Amino acid sequence: MKIQSLEILEGVEEKFIAVEVKSVDAKNRVNIGEKLFKRMNAKSRVDAYKVFLGEEGDILLRPIMNVPSREAWIYENQEVLGSIRQGLAEAGEGELKKVRNLKTYLKNL
Repeated sequence: MKIQSLEILEGVEEKFIAVEVKSVDAKNRVNIGEKLFKRMNAKSRVDAYKVFLGEEGDILLRPIMNVPSREAWIYENQEVLGSIRQGLAEAGEGELKKVRNLKTYLKNL
């Protein structure tokens, strides 16, 4: 995956903890290992990492999830995204409406 444009990450306010030390292999790779990988992915289904390189050589891996192209339009349209988020919040608070006939309900919207 190539990054198209240079993205500068300034003023990172997160705190970092030392987890373990990893060696560089013969092909100059660092394997983060299964244990650390599971810990990093415990909260979501991460499928890629954006890599940031600090001025002093620090490396920050920012987890990202790629969105299927057929769903990208939702994230590009703030009105639709806001509506979906509002609906999910309402559903989470128990604000549900039971619909007996979905076809009629959608027709009347």
